[in-house]
Amino acid sequence: MAASDITSVAFIYKRNYTDKACADIAMRDHPTWHQISKEAGFTGSAFFYPIRYGNPQGISGTFADAQSGASSSKGLQLQASRKTKYGIITLNGEAMAAAEGNKGAFLDIVSQETEGVLEEMGDSFAFDLFRDGSGSRGRRASAVGNVITLDVADDARNFKVGMTVIASANADGSFPRAGSTTVAGVDEDLGTVTLTSAAAITGFLNSDFLFRKGDPGTCMEGMEKCTPLIAPVSGESFRGIDRSVDPRRLAGVRVNDTATVIEENMGLVAVKISQVGKKADRGALNPIRFWEVVRRLNAKVEYQSGGGTADYAFEYVNIHTPAGTVKVYSDPDMPVNRGRVYNAKCHYIKHLRGLPHIVMDDGAKSLRSASADDIEARARGWCNYIQQDTGAHGVFSI
Repeated sequence: MAASDITSVAFIYKRNYTDKACADIAMRDHPTWHQISKEAGFTGSAFFYPIRYGNPQGISGTFADAQSGASSSKGLQLQASRKTKYGIITLNGEAMAAAEGNKGAFLDIVSQETEGVLEEMGDSFAFDLFRDGSGSRGRRASAVGNVITLDVADDARNFKVGMTVIASANADGSFPRAGSTTVAGVDEDLGTVTLTSAAAITGFLNSDFLFRKGDPGTCMEGMEKCTPLIAPVSGESFRGIDRSVDPRRLAGVRVNDTATVIEENMGLVAVKISQVGKKADRGALNPIRFWEVVRRLNAKVEYQSGGGTADYAFEYVNIHTPAGTVKVYSDPDMPVNRGRVYNAKCHYIKHLRGLPHIVMDDGAKSLRSASADDIEARARGWCNYIQQDTGAHGVFSI
């Protein structure tokens, strides 16, 4: 006769649930995004800000030549437009009711989903800060069925399960291929992204760029746009100006040399910034590159509070250059093939209302569905990245 065991009499046992807080493994640190200044008041049709890049040039050893060479200061006015990002959540009526009270669920579903979409928008803003506004998240190197191997393995971290993606042969996302699909899995170690149906994207090929659906051309014009690795050429128009007339002062400095170690290139960028009369004090590297520098220098990694009401611990290392000390942060939002050096006081995020904020234009926090027992909550953010002193920024390739 079989003895009663834990399996056969499982129905008598109570379930013992954890009383610990639910671990938020989706949340990431964003050192540069958290530390950069945020300035409200992005009202009107656009935001206009001036840059002066030259002094009057009526200077000479003779009065007549000084007088004939008299000229005014050189300056330009840039026009930045707001970039919009939306976040939408839909909540089922029964699910919300079933989660009421301490015994109903581990978390209040309304708070969880609302906070979650705001956090995801924050992740997206932090990602955009270092990029060019196109929203490109990775490039396909090869594919086996639905498993996409990316050209840069580290780019796998730019994708998340459930994200809707599209593809384009163009780096700026223009003329996207027909169709879209969702991300079913991410392997950051292998540098792969598993799609629900790669075939849902018509003509999807190797070397295609991948984007979150709706992102191309709508994202913040971040550091890669304001301080590009390739110097502006004659005839370009960035926020209404041609930066090629003085690339260092209007588009920052650059070093495109992958044969030299990171800390040397970082020092050279800082020196080039000092050559135009500016001073860099901050830098940012992808965590993998940060670790390479730390190992080479046998450096001590220090920590600094992020400030505000939350207590963030950000890792940094001091790099001493001929142009001064640069405090370099490990930032997971940084591309693995770039390094940044800048003056922390010379850039900020200009935004309208909260960044982000729940849409309550009519006083209601949510909308009731007309055809289902659901409510919809909407979040949005209007912003763009501003460099008020463009010459105090630099970039280098890795």
